[in-house]
Amino acid sequence: MKTAHLLSRSLLHYWRTNLAVLLGVVAATAVIGGALVVGDSVRESLKQMSLDRLGNVSHALSGGRFVREDLADQLAAASPDGIELTGVAPAIAMTGSVEHEQQETGDVSARISRAGSVNVYAVDQRFWELTAAGSEAPQGNQVVVNQQLADDLDLKVDDEISVVIEIPATIPRDSLLGDRDQTVTELLLRVTAIAEDEATLGRFGLNPTQQLPQNVYVSLDTLQQQVGLNAVRRTRRNPVAKPARVNALFAGVAAETNAKGPGAPAAAEALTEQLHEDLTLADLSLKLVRSEERGYISLEAEQMILERTVADAAKKVAAEMKANTSPVLVYLLNEIWNRQSPENFSMYSIVAGIDFDAEPPFGPFDFVEGGPPAADSPRQIVINEWLAADLNVSVGDAIGVKYKVVGDRGELPDEEMTFEVSGILRLDGPAADPGLTPYVAGITDADTFSDWRQPFPMDLERVTDRDEDYWDAHRTTPKLFLPLDVAQKLWESRYGELTSLRLAPADGGDLDTFADTFETQLLETLSPAETGLIVGPVMYQGVQAAAGTTDFTGLFVGFSFFLILSATILVGLLFRLGIERRVQQIGLLTAIGLSPRQVRRLFLMEGAIVVGIGGLVGCFAAIGYAWLMIYGLKTWWIGAIGTRFLFLSVCPLSLAIGFAIAVIVALLAIWWAMRQLRGISTRELLAGVADVAESTAGKGLKSRVAGRTATIAGVIAALLLVGSLTGIVPDDQEAFGGFSWQVVAFFVTGIAALVASLAGLSAALKSDRAAAVRGAGVAALARLGLRNSARHRQRSVLTASLIASATFVIVAVAAGQRNPAAEAPVKESGNGGFTLVAETSTPILYDLNTEEGRIQAGMGDTLSEEDVSLLNGSQIVPFRVRRGENASCLNLYQTQLPTILGVPQDVIDLMTAENRFAFANTPSDAPWTLLNEDRGEGVVPVLGDMNTLQYSLHKGIGQTLPVPDTDVELQIAGMFDGSVFQGVLLMAEEPFLELFPEEAGFEYFLIEVEPDRATELANLLESELGDYGFDAERVADRLASFLAVQNTYLSTFQTLGGLGLLLGTLGLATVMLRNVLERRGELALLRAVGYRNSHVGLLVLWENAFLMLWGLASGTVSALLAMLPRLVSIGADVPWQDLQLLLLAVFVVGMLAALAAVKEAIRLPILATLRSE
Repeated sequence: MKTAHLLSRSLLHYWRTNLAVLLGVVAATAVIGGALVVGDSVRESLKQMSLDRLGNVSHALSGGRFVREDLADQLAAASPDGIELTGVAPAIAMTGSVEHEQQETGDVSARISRAGSVNVYAVDQRFWELTAAGSEAPQGNQVVVNQQLADDLDLKVDDEISVVIEIPATIPRDSLLGDRDQTVTELLLRVTAIAEDEATLGRFGLNPTQQLPQNVYVSLDTLQQQVGLNAVRRTRRNPVAKPARVNALFAGVAAETNAKGPGAPAAAEALTEQLHEDLTLADLSLKLVRSEERGYISLEAEQMILERTVADAAKKVAAEMKANTSPVLVYLLNEIWNRQSPENFSMYSIVAGIDFDAEPPFGPFDFVEGGPPAADSPRQIVINEWLAADLNVSVGDAIGVKYKVVGDRGELPDEEMTFEVSGILRLDGPAADPGLTPYVAGITDADTFSDWRQPFPMDLERVTDRDEDYWDAHRTTPKLFLPLDVAQKLWESRYGELTSLRLAPADGGDLDTFADTFETQLLETLSPAETGLIVGPVMYQGVQAAAGTTDFTGLFVGFSFFLILSATILVGLLFRLGIERRVQQIGLLTAIGLSPRQVRRLFLMEGAIVVGIGGLVGCFAAIGYAWLMIYGLKTWWIGAIGTRFLFLSVCPLSLAIGFAIAVIVALLAIWWAMRQLRGISTRELLAGVADVAESTAGKGLKSRVAGRTATIAGVIAALLLVGSLTGIVPDDQEAFGGFSWQVVAFFVTGIAALVASLAGLSAALKSDRAAAVRGAGVAALARLGLRNSARHRQRSVLTASLIASATFVIVAVAAGQRNPAAEAPVKESGNGGFTLVAETSTPILYDLNTEEGRIQAGMGDTLSEEDVSLLNGSQIVPFRVRRGENASCLNLYQTQLPTILGVPQDVIDLMTAENRFAFANTPSDAPWTLLNEDRGEGVVPVLGDMNTLQYSLHKGIGQTLPVPDTDVELQIAGMFDGSVFQGVLLMAEEPFLELFPEEAGFEYFLIEVEPDRATELANLLESELGDYGFDAERVADRLASFLAVQNTYLSTFQTLGGLGLLLGTLGLATVMLRNVLERRGELALLRAVGYRNSHVGLLVLWENAFLMLWGLASGTVSALLAMLPRLVSIGADVPWQDLQLLLLAVFVVGMLAALAAVKEAIRLPILATLRSE
């Protein structure tokens, strides 16, 4: 007979056994291949979401700097490096808040709905065409909202909404002359369309995230007019012309490889270079003011302070041009007086820091009396002759000056200083130059002091006639002069240290030519990183980020571990069972001349055919399994991903890998099953012996080892349990990973208890094998069934161990679920003792803990005594914010740099003094002080949440993250343990302001208040601070949203692990069936001597029940013991009912599966079986 014929006949004859093995392989292949397909599907879904989110926008320029709107047309017409653009759309992208007042209708009362942190896009038809929006872009008071916002605010077409946004500040709000009053503006708009979630407008955003944003789209012209970014022609009343401005450019590249492929970064560089070729000083909020009569130009900034990078570049260009320069810093003094005669004073005067040795035309200075301050005398000052006469002072006299300083929380306290007059300047030449002071709208162009746009409350009643006369005659000419370095030490800010840089051609050349050359060279010198105007390949970055922070392939392989393990073991057991059923056939084959090796090869070939077919079928099953998992992620487990936009994406390579892994593992299991036949003689095989008899040597030793192991493990468990309960093991000291020594001790106790129970089972099964089974009835049958478990002790212990281990992990995982809503505010925890967390869309400059700060923020007029009492009884802790990517577990995309919070020094002191928040793996007893450590030049220490660092950013203590477009790196100094700070990094305020000087005010707040008054306070703050987009929620709810992902993962593991445990019970039934076949002679004898079939069935059933109950009970009890600290902690949220149902289902399925062994036991032919013995 040919081998092929023998194989085909054998496969058909033993089809039941082969079918069982095939189904096991199908299960293994389906789970492994399905997990790989799930990973592919999530990645492809994230990639498609990125593409859908951007439409045809492949590259973008965005940031805080406002540039000319005309740049969009210039860039579109240029086609740099042959890059074809489908369009360039100018836009204004801001964050704001939206209010919708619902009118009273029927049973529904009138109410106002608010949404904070809404993305506001001011666009025109060019953006509409680039995103394929279809209809006309909004005009006038029209607004388009996305479905997410419409659902949140219950909006429909033709509803009216109020959009509140921050007015872009020309001068920083937290600087001396910043406008603190007009911070926001309100647009009353009518909803004309609602963008569906599936549309680009429904999910548009530059930062990759699978969560749907809240977007509104308004008319670009309308918003520009509202916030003063529209084009302004030069007139008598408006001496400075301005172009229309935007802060975003959205571009589409035609070629796919340059849009989202490997050519996208190079295309971004080409677009950035082209953008810089088209730049003018106006795009950088700079201007060159020509002073024809004095022969110089002055480089000034609209924000009044020259950025350090701009000033350095301008000095470099000036040096290359061999130009004369005069750097200047001016400041406003509130009052100047004669120290000897205080009745002689002058109000609101300008002081200038200059270089007294400047070359013409910036010097020399003509002194009426005295001279410049001495180099070693920082308290000497020069005044002009007008002020000297006004104050009646001369050289050597002391004058007092009073000025405002900018505080950390928006306050402007007064500061006084005394100076000695070192010289008096003639009010002529360089000292009589109003051009020393840059133009400031509303101040320098005012006719009188009463016309000033007051940057702070001014005491105009003290303004004298001589003050007014000086203003009329000399305008912004400084009255006082200091050496530049002295002025900078007194009044430099984080924004810069110069208010202007004056330049003049050294050879007295043409001023216009000089100015043009300087402007050209300055723009060429400033790099894209210095200007911040960098075009990013946003589509390419989104595609790359789609790789995700979570490896869903590995995740679902892990979730399905017990399912894969059970299927693999089941394949081996089923094949082994098939071998034992055919052991006499094997003996016959060897008896007729086939070698054992040929027989093994024959059976391996048969197994390979079955496994191969099972693997192929499993590939199709893998697609179904993956579809089911994707469906689960969109429904049952949506908390893990937060989006419905997942789809099945099948990659043939993943199926091939799943097929290969499953087939190889199954063949190894089959090979192992065949290997156990080695050593059995042909005669024994013909007699039906399927296993090598256990040797008596060493059995006593093995029994003693098992007993000692059980004793040692039990003692360890008992000692650790007593030590933990009595406090010997500390619960307030960290062991590692944020776990206390007590938590670790309890977990080790659970492991030791599990080992003790299984080792005890092994010892018990061996201890009384020689003793007689006495008694009658069901009890005696139960004892006999227990004795039968000891027949193959290792097999029984292994079976119970697998069930116990799976049960231990599943129960322990279930016990790990938390519900922060049940947790009270505790300082040394993830909530830090805070009850509320709040964010704003517009920065708040002021201290909300003080009455003055609340009044300045606009809260003073409508507060009742009860409101004031509530506010005084709370504590509001502010943080500065640099917006970045969402790096929490709620975002599936890879992130480069998350949002950064700037922590004021007084907050660091508070957190340290009160030991706020729990830390993990942080090498310090005062972790908050790590933020102030000096880590070397270019390195800034930061703190972050452990989940964010390890799972999103993949960073640990001591590792660094680069800050884009800078030479600075952020070094991880410490990790919070499960805190409200997930998704952000924390940095000390000082380096924060050095890195991000443009970030004014505070936008993130933690609030401590009595829990029962938290809702009342949240409503009060949201109502009073609505213009800032103040949005508060409970810290417990924020933590719950983070933990929803963790709890969902745990639930997924519990579900799939439970399926694996159920499949494992089928393996137990297979073991029972093997036992029945091995003991068929004994069972036949029992029936022959009078035992009924029901007795024999109960005997087999009890053996199965005993092993299952032991595994389930030992695993459950050990897991509960290991997780006891978590179980008794506040916030534990164990799904007891689901867990009980799962364990009950495992037991019931196991018992039902065992009926196959019972059926086999009672259908054995008595006579034939006894004769074979």
